[in-house]
Amino acid sequence: MAGLVDKDRDDLRNITFAAFVKDADSEEELGRYLKTGTLTDTRVGRGDIDAAIAWLQKAGRSPQRLLVDIAGSSAPLDELDRLANACEPSVQVYVVGDRNDVGLYRNLLMRGVQDYLVKPLNAELLRRALDDSDSGAVRKGRHGKAIAVMGTRGGVGATSIAAHLARDLAAGGARRRVVYMDLNAHDGCGASLLGMAGGNALAEVIGNVSRLDPQYLERTLATTDNRLYVLASELAYADEFVPAPGVLGDVLDTLCQYFHYVVIDVPSCGSALANEAIAHAGLACVVADLSVHSARTLVRMVRHIEARPHPPTVYSVLNQTQPSLQGRVLPKDFLAAVELPVQVQIGYDPKTTALAENLGEPLAGQGPFAAGVRTLSSLVTGEAVRQGKTVWWQRVLHRVPA
Repeated sequence: MAGLVDKDRDDLRNITFAAFVKDADSEEELGRYLKTGTLTDTRVGRGDIDAAIAWLQKAGRSPQRLLVDIAGSSAPLDELDRLANACEPSVQVYVVGDRNDVGLYRNLLMRGVQDYLVKPLNAELLRRALDDSDSGAVRKGRHGKAIAVMGTRGGVGATSIAAHLARDLAAGGARRRVVYMDLNAHDGCGASLLGMAGGNALAEVIGNVSRLDPQYLERTLATTDNRLYVLASELAYADEFVPAPGVLGDVLDTLCQYFHYVVIDVPSCGSALANEAIAHAGLACVVADLSVHSARTLVRMVRHIEARPHPPTVYSVLNQTQPSLQGRVLPKDFLAAVELPVQVQIGYDPKTTALAENLGEPLAGQGPFAAGVRTLSSLVTGEAVRQGKTVWWQRVLHRVPA
């Protein structure tokens, strides 16, 4: 990364604008623009998206704005997906390239890119793109995803799936930041399952919505690695937990500005708090076990969620919490009864889950529960879809005879 002087961690945290371009002319034009513009605490480096990711991994905090160069890239959208895992959702990303392509432009905007600039760059082009964002004329920015996880009844494994999903999501990206939020404010066990104390962070955050800046969140949320955070509470049973309408939605909207994923452990589906969580979620996971009650409740819950205005995508998860014995519902009978698509099926795996819960550690080995969580995680991130695709030249090569 020529042109970028290594700074210590504290200095890196103060960068407001960083740019990585592949050619000297673009670097020169950026320097000319920055000398006459109003942006402060800036860095310009030579390199591609990989160089930007490497720099972000050194930084204690992502910059407010980031400009990257995709000129000559054969898979620019895949590169931007990797970049999204390396920087915080609140970062405004600008892209420069050498293709004047309307389809590419639209795809970039769908991924939350602020603007796409076609080379050659000049100071006036940069001024129009970057100064417009100062005046408020910006497109809808990148935003983290909220995922509501709920069970058809107690004991189906919804909390275990939510907690380990959060852990798997945090482990999957270079700089991916994930929050696990337990809405059972009195005796939720998700925090201990992740090896952290519940504390009273959830109640504090709910009561201080106006103070939810990055510094406050870092002080309040529990974490051991600055990637996986826990937002939970262990309130006394005599204390009520009834947030005012709209407060949970405000908290989720704020969290999604600073974190890639917010996994919400919803204790029940019928409460006002649950409905508010569902209303602000982009994805809802309903966990059921192999029972007649779960089959009926799964259908009711999916219908309830899908009947809401602008409903989230719904994934049904079938978790086998009991061994297969005579008289129990079989998976094929369950699927026939609900007549709903079940995206993830998890086999009976008591030893792995019990050990992980008691030790507060990640799932060990390659058991059915760990495999199911990984499958769900790949659906959430879209990796399951990307893994099933091949680019055009790979398809051509597969048709060439040996």
